[in-house]
Amino acid sequence: MESRIQSPEPRVQSRECGIIRRMALVLAVSVGTLVAGPMVVTRRIEKRVPLAGYGRAAVVHRYGDVTVVGTGDAHALVDALVRVTARDRRLAEEFAGRVDIHAAGQGDSFVIATVYPSNVPADPQLGYEVEMSIRMPAAVAAFVRNSFGDVRIAGMDGDCRVVNRFGDVEMDRCDRSVVENCYGRVRLAQTRGLAVVRNSYGDVDLRLAGGPVQVTNRYGTVHTEQSTDDVTIDNQFGNVFARSDRGALSIANRYGDVNAWVDDAELAALSIMSRLGRVNLSLGEQVPFRIDATARQGRITSGLPFEVRSVGTAQEVSARQGAGGPQIDIQGVWSDFLIHGDVSEPAPDAPTVERQVQQ
Repeated sequence: MESRIQSPEPRVQSRECGIIRRMALVLAVSVGTLVAGPMVVTRRIEKRVPLAGYGRAAVVHRYGDVTVVGTGDAHALVDALVRVTARDRRLAEEFAGRVDIHAAGQGDSFVIATVYPSNVPADPQLGYEVEMSIRMPAAVAAFVRNSFGDVRIAGMDGDCRVVNRFGDVEMDRCDRSVVENCYGRVRLAQTRGLAVVRNSYGDVDLRLAGGPVQVTNRYGTVHTEQSTDDVTIDNQFGNVFARSDRGALSIANRYGDVNAWVDDAELAALSIMSRLGRVNLSLGEQVPFRIDATARQGRITSGLPFEVRSVGTAQEVSARQGAGGPQIDIQGVWSDFLIHGDVSEPAPDAPTVERQVQQ
């Protein structure tokens, strides 16, 4: 009897073909996903929050922009746009559906917080953000904490405080304002009370400040214009452009240039301390002033009829123009000074600003 032994080669080839077909299917799906791109899903959340009896509203957020606008209402209106990106629509919709906005009272404060799902899918294409807009009573104190997004507050009569990272901060027409920010730009305009800015790795811009201003900045430019109260600037690793109308202007800068204008006799005083940077001072022709300047290990160049005296390794200037006016004191170490007549245009690299005439 003849024995027939079947060769295993066809079965092996069949398995190999199956594996190849599955690999081809996976590759086709992957290529299709790459060609089609990730899916984007949006979802809107709207809430009406009563704030009667609360003196403070806190907004706790991350991954997205926050806008707060003051109104005359007694409640807050929250409008949040959720945006999720994922490899397929089902996953994006499921994740977006689990994002929520919580609102609850805590003592004398009302807290509005963005809540994201605790379990994040292992999708390399997953991305999500919430763009939040809140209209709230202007009289309450507003506190916003955010990261990875911008913050804008406008028209608030109560105290405003912002703590932010990796985003810009803007405040318009607010009362007492405190900003703590890093890796972003800070812009304040028409503040009415004390304005305090602590920033790093970004520029600071203040216009039309109606109250005292205190700025501490690192690795960025500081620009102030048309302030009517005392302004104090402490900056490092960036340039300063300052033009105040009234009050006392105090500038300390290290590893950057100082550009200052004195074109108003109502300016009380100007103090500049510079280390390892240039000082460019423009003095109005019709503005009376008294000036004392000392540049240690530096030079003083004057386009005005001032006598520059050399004392050891330092140069000094003491002069006055007219009667009254601001007292100007400039001290520098390894810094050169340029003192000249009024220059209407900002120095090179200065932010462009349109001067406004106060009635």
